[in-house]
Amino acid sequence: MIVPAPKCAFILACAVPVAAVVLSVYPAVFIAALYLPALALALFLYDLAKSPSAGSLEAALAPPKLLYVGSPEPLRVSLSLPGREAPLQVKVLLEALGPVKESLSATAVIEGGEGTCDLELVPLARGRAALAAVWVSWRGPLGFVETTSRTPLGHEAEIVQDVRRVHSEALAFLAREGAAGATSRPRRGEGSEFENLSEYSKGMDNRFIDWKRSARHRKLLAKEFRMERNSRIILGFDTGRLMSEQIGGMPRLDHFVRAGLLLGWISLKSGDLVGSCGFDSVFRGFLAPGRAPSFFLKLQRFTATLSYRADETNFTLCLTELASRLRHRSLVVLFTEFGDSAGASLLTDCLELLSRRHMVIFVSAPDPAAARLASSPPRDFRAMAEAVIAEGLNRDRAVALERVSRMGVHSLDLPPHLAGTALINRYLMIKQRGML
Repeated sequence: MIVPAPKCAFILACAVPVAAVVLSVYPAVFIAALYLPALALALFLYDLAKSPSAGSLEAALAPPKLLYVGSPEPLRVSLSLPGREAPLQVKVLLEALGPVKESLSATAVIEGGEGTCDLELVPLARGRAALAAVWVSWRGPLGFVETTSRTPLGHEAEIVQDVRRVHSEALAFLAREGAAGATSRPRRGEGSEFENLSEYSKGMDNRFIDWKRSARHRKLLAKEFRMERNSRIILGFDTGRLMSEQIGGMPRLDHFVRAGLLLGWISLKSGDLVGSCGFDSVFRGFLAPGRAPSFFLKLQRFTATLSYRADETNFTLCLTELASRLRHRSLVVLFTEFGDSAGASLLTDCLELLSRRHMVIFVSAPDPAAARLASSPPRDFRAMAEAVIAEGLNRDRAVALERVSRMGVHSLDLPPHLAGTALINRYLMIKQRGML
């Protein structure tokens, strides 16, 4: 694309009133009124002839496979202009579609027919980013012509939750699987898989004492168990309206996705099978459980497809669909939220049916605004009304969570930045006690 540069447009804009003045004052020399526009046109054509054509420039970009929410991704654009030896200054802009923030146009210099330019792409939310094209523009030697070249890319990259910061914590936990400088040994705990007998010592659970063998050996012997592996973990993410609420500058769903991926990483490293699903008004998708740490990439990509929706969550339909897909007893971790007593009643009824066959962990995050309004001093009638409503919502929430806990469901209702640690602790407790 070739357009006149601002300098050329300014000269032509000035030439029009000058020509009008000349024609009005000296009508006989109307030819002289055309000198200035003709000069600008001649300079434009000369600059166009000396400027490289748009088709001669080639741009290439190595696309990223994955983008992480909130983490800037540096991109390097390689520029090639065959047959051009003189330096040429260009402006480069990346055309990106999706939940990303483009960088400002960067400037590069092509010398000897080659040049590079560094751009920065900032993902704002999970989803899919399309790198559509690279735009490169430059001006001619006189600055009268501006040429723009568009190189289509057609690349797509998935935007996933950034869990690289928590990998160090996960690896520190997994380091307890074996001693330094020695081969790893099976983890012993309160599982249901018998390991061996050991002499009873202070602090052991009395329930594990083998009285028959203790009588035979005339000393107390206790059973030791090995933590079971190959358990099935299902991460269920609610993508409804309430999950899009901003908490701490991030949607509630993104907080829960980060906690779920951390649990998935720990579970895969521990030898369990991990799957996932998404639901709101309908069942959105299901990832069958897989094993081995290499499955974590599939789990990341599946969570990247969980979009933010404004639909109300249909717990009855979606949890029934989830239960029909689970053929074996599993640990179902539900990341969801309820807004009123009616929604809480539907949710608890569905959790009760699901917990009859599976172990369920219910994870939610209270709204900090409700706690703030309930505890703030009522300075006027409006503030008093807000405090009363907030206190009522908090009371209904406490009643619903108490009902969930009484039916045998593990309930975690805490700020979202603490969900990951609390969830791992609850998962370890369930594994150690052999509750699966």
